[in-house]
Amino acid sequence: MTPRVLLETLPAPGEHAELSLEQSHYLLRVLRLRAGDPLQIFDGQGARFEAQLAPSPGKLARVLITGTLTAGAESPLRITLAQCISAADKMDWTIEKAVELGVAAIQPLISSRSVVKLDEHRARKRTEHWNKLIESACMQCGRDLLPSLGQPMGLREWLASVQGPGIVLDPTASIALPRAEFKDTRLSLLVGPESGLSAAEIEMARAQGFTGARLGPRVLRTETAGLAAIAVLQSCYGDFNA
Repeated sequence: MTPRVLLETLPAPGEHAELSLEQSHYLLRVLRLRAGDPLQIFDGQGARFEAQLAPSPGKLARVLITGTLTAGAESPLRITLAQCISAADKMDWTIEKAVELGVAAIQPLISSRSVVKLDEHRARKRTEHWNKLIESACMQCGRDLLPSLGQPMGLREWLASVQGPGIVLDPTASIALPRAEFKDTRLSLLVGPESGLSAAEIEMARAQGFTGARLGPRVLRTETAGLAAIAVLQSCYGDFNA
């Protein structure tokens, strides 16, 4: 696969752009690319460009934009994953794989049973870290549009702001997820923390118009449940059958 790099500000075809120190290290030291090697550049807004590594006298790599490419890899189903924050490695895994599975947005939430509590400083640091994970996942999986990442917020506050259809994963629900019917191309998927959502929180989501749905007869871990649900939704309504 041709190496891909995110550049939020792009020059016109035929012009050069200088990469960051981190990007330069990745291309020159990790991948050991040389001048003339092909690259793909994406802007995070849905555009993709053909490029090649250009000669550079300093430590920072330079790229030459050589043309535009057809962008793709975006699902017609626009899923917002509303994930109650789990322990660091679990949350990282969930965010990375959710991007690969094609979610349009990720909203970290804090519920009554959330083990992880973030103050303002920690929330800012975690958000910066998660944004880097999203960028790396898009580079790897071929997406050109960066999924948006919301600031961590309380579940009640988020539910009050949600518009449109939604699913709340509930192992006690009478409806299995594949049997739930949705006509809208945008929906929210609410996933609880390690201990699950409380009965009151599930009812709160239902009162906001969410459909309760289960994933088969087994209770899945928080880092598994959301990803399994996304895969089901993409298979039924998205682009897994494209």
